[in-house]
Amino acid sequence: MSAREARGPLTTLAVLLAAIGSVAAFFLSVEGYLPWDAMVRSWAAAEDREAEVTGGDATWVVGDVAVRSRHDAVSGYALTGDDKGGKLWEYVPPGRDTVCDSAEHAGAKAVLVALSSGGGSDDADGGSGACSTVLALDAESGRQLWKREWEPAKDPLSDATDLSALDLDARGDLAVVAEDPFEGYPQDGTQERAAKKDGAYALRALDLRTGAPRWTAELPDRCAPDEVSAGEKRVVAVLSCDAGGRDRREVSELTVAVLDRATGAVEWNVPVDARRPLDPATSVVIDATDPLVLAVGSSDEAEGASGLFASFDDDGRPRPTIDFDQGDDGIIGADSLMQTVVAGDRLYALAGYWEKGEHHTVIAFDLRTGDRVWSEEMDDPAAAMTVSGDRLTVLCEWSTQSDDITTLIELDARDGDETDERHFRDPVPRPVSAMYEADGLLVTAGRGGGAPFTAWERW
Repeated sequence: MSAREARGPLTTLAVLLAAIGSVAAFFLSVEGYLPWDAMVRSWAAAEDREAEVTGGDATWVVGDVAVRSRHDAVSGYALTGDDKGGKLWEYVPPGRDTVCDSAEHAGAKAVLVALSSGGGSDDADGGSGACSTVLALDAESGRQLWKREWEPAKDPLSDATDLSALDLDARGDLAVVAEDPFEGYPQDGTQERAAKKDGAYALRALDLRTGAPRWTAELPDRCAPDEVSAGEKRVVAVLSCDAGGRDRREVSELTVAVLDRATGAVEWNVPVDARRPLDPATSVVIDATDPLVLAVGSSDEAEGASGLFASFDDDGRPRPTIDFDQGDDGIIGADSLMQTVVAGDRLYALAGYWEKGEHHTVIAFDLRTGDRVWSEEMDDPAAAMTVSGDRLTVLCEWSTQSDDITTLIELDARDGDETDERHFRDPVPRPVSAMYEADGLLVTAGRGGGAPFTAWERW
């Protein structure tokens, strides 16, 4: 056989081997077995029993400790050291008490939670079921630092109602507690959420480590705190305000107030929606405090509306709003975990739409103008997103027909350009409630059962 005749089969073999190598490399890559293209599990906390997700469920990081709060327990896990992922401590509420709320921001190496006592107003032991007890735990040991109880709201028969609740937050050395404005059952049997006429409800600040009172805010007439968030520079509260009173308010509405962290003095208080009074039944969530961004849902008075983001400057002047509904790019899931994040004067959001399966678009908005800065369509459905510096991290599912989180996409937060794509060798436990950077690893937090925290390293 001549050299020319031999080259034909060799060329064919080389092409075939190259094709086989390409296919093998593709499958190794998507399965997380290709170096420089994979995310490998470094450690995982021990799996926990399945549990119903409730209002007290949350995860957050305090120093080198990851905290997981559920209705039945609050636990601390090591993020660094020889015992990474190990449970450092666990606090179990006494008797039939349950965890009904928690402060998700880090502060002074302490954990702030609220307890509901007795399990309900009809409980045989006489417990009210009201979310009316606040306690602080040391983040490193789980030791109780202090405990304080508030008197729960009562119905017209003077019985404690299990609809009473606290909203709380912490930042730095400050704990902030907002007593719920629920007034109880009026005589006509309907439920009403309104400001308490006698001023029994309030917004208070305490020392996070000692529980010592710092201040009690003097809120506007006939207004009571509905939600509160402690920022690094100020405290923000959404207020539910009644009609009438010395300020001659003619209608009930929701407002947002900014308070001085040191004194509790109200710096300004403005309507959530400057165009019209907002129905107090409307859902309003504080997405960020600096800058101030609110996620405003629909109400009974605006059927079919998908909601919007309302942003304000440092003096309380409203900025242009951003609609949840982004047309062909989909609807922003503002009421779902890990779908939005505020960093500086940017709002980053995942907008989802259905077209033979679920699809997502990552959109960056300028909060000062309300305009889009950039948008990037994901090849696979996106499950969660976070921002760290100039890096935006998106976790994606295998396909529109799968719930397994298998892909990590990193985008340049400034312009949306893709900077990295990696594949998880083991699927990420879902749903993902938070993502953290710790000890050079990416840590994902889950809810319900399974592993509370899982750490991944780039390989």
